[in-house]
Amino acid sequence: MHGRGVTVSDEPVVRYRLVGAVILIALAVIFLPWVFDGAGYQYMTDAEDPVPEAPQFAEPDVPLPSERDMRMRDEAPEDEMETPGMDTSRVAEARRLPSDRDAEDDEDDMAGDDSVASPETEAAQGPEPLRREGEPTQEVTSGWAVQVGSYRDGDNAREQEQALRDAGLAAFVEDVTVDGETVYRVKVGPRADREAAIRLREDLEEERDLSGIVVTFP
Repeated sequence: MHGRGVTVSDEPVVRYRLVGAVILIALAVIFLPWVFDGAGYQYMTDAEDPVPEAPQFAEPDVPLPSERDMRMRDEAPEDEMETPGMDTSRVAEARRLPSDRDAEDDEDDMAGDDSVASPETEAAQGPEPLRREGEPTQEVTSGWAVQVGSYRDGDNAREQEQALRDAGLAAFVEDVTVDGETVYRVKVGPRADREAAIRLREDLEEERDLSGIVVTFP
């Protein structure tokens, strides 16, 4: 007797189909929500390790110059940056010894006139001093002279003496001992009275740009 139900031979096939349907339904339940609402994508992105952002370093704040600073810089006097040049015409003055500068005050305080008395001395060794045109021709054995240089090196003193002689001035060199050292003093003159020696010093400053001091002679 044959019925219309499932036969014994069909049972394995039906069982396989049921199992397959269950598997498909389970897969659909798992994957369909990911497809429609992005849950799967969110899950995958959350699972990945986040990439750290590059560190940002703060830039130092450099203050800009204010308008006041810029104005003060523009108005700064230029002469503050200038360096005065050296006057080469006063080399002889720079070489003068401090002791000779101190002697100037002492000599200016001395009162002198035409009748300055001094013992007779022998004539100074060396050539006869040259005289400028118009100067007295008589021999001056005592009086005043103008000292224009003082050197520890005798060659330098004689060099200045020769330059003054070439200019027509009656120049000569005297050597003295100061603190155990020989000092060579270049002088112009002499003059019989102190007023004439002062005028000679003024002429040397104006015409030759030489600074000197009035000293006694010899």
